[in-house]
Amino acid sequence: MPHVEVNGARLWVEEAGDGPPVVLVHGGLGDSRLWDQQFAPFAEHFRTIRYDHRFFGRSERPGGPYLLVDDLLGLLDALRLERTALVGLSLGGRVAIDAALAAPERVWALVPVCSGLTGMDADPYTPRQDAELEAALDAGDLDRAADIELAVWARLGATDELRALLLDNVAGPPADATPSRRPEPAAPRLGELRVPTLVVTGEQDVPEIEVVGDTLEREIPGARRVRIDSDHYLPIRQPETFNRVVLDFLAAVAPDR
Repeated sequence: MPHVEVNGARLWVEEAGDGPPVVLVHGGLGDSRLWDQQFAPFAEHFRTIRYDHRFFGRSERPGGPYLLVDDLLGLLDALRLERTALVGLSLGGRVAIDAALAAPERVWALVPVCSGLTGMDADPYTPRQDAELEAALDAGDLDRAADIELAVWARLGATDELRALLLDNVAGPPADATPSRRPEPAAPRLGELRVPTLVVTGEQDVPEIEVVGDTLEREIPGARRVRIDSDHYLPIRQPETFNRVVLDFLAAVAPDR
């Protein structure tokens, strides 16, 4: 099952393990390899699924209308997952929150990690960085684009691994890919969530993401918050701490097997 047909796209999917399902939703600074140090440890305890968003990694890159949250919910349907935990990093956290609001009956736990939030600006780029990044992408200078991205997000220093992940995915969606509809802002609806939630943030992440974490902790009823010494690449920087914290949380709230 290397690929699954979802909403006109072919999404690359990998799964392993048994037990209550957990879907790992990657961020925009890489692909599902961002979870390389989580996939096997999580699969020791749960049915663990990771996938590449359309336009990322080994998924296909169709144009046309789309929303990543619709892809995630479509993937749950394709895999016949009635209820799952969602662990989402950065962009993936935003998508996971949107999915939990759109289909709360499908989610038994939510773990936003260094998360974005639909309806809340979390843009850490200066105007100069924005302009330089746009110019680099327009010119096809992916190396320069990666340098700019890493300067913003890899505050503890770029590594060959991070650079390779970013270079493979920095080009972004094709020009004819457009939102299928205007996404409903999640920020004013966080109080509707009634799912066990663990908010994980990096102590050395960009301030804008810390503000999102504060909002999630404050507005989601019963949410717990854990801060880990890391920048935005938290699952890669601190895999042992991250795995312990998240697996302990999931074990405590998991439905009966």
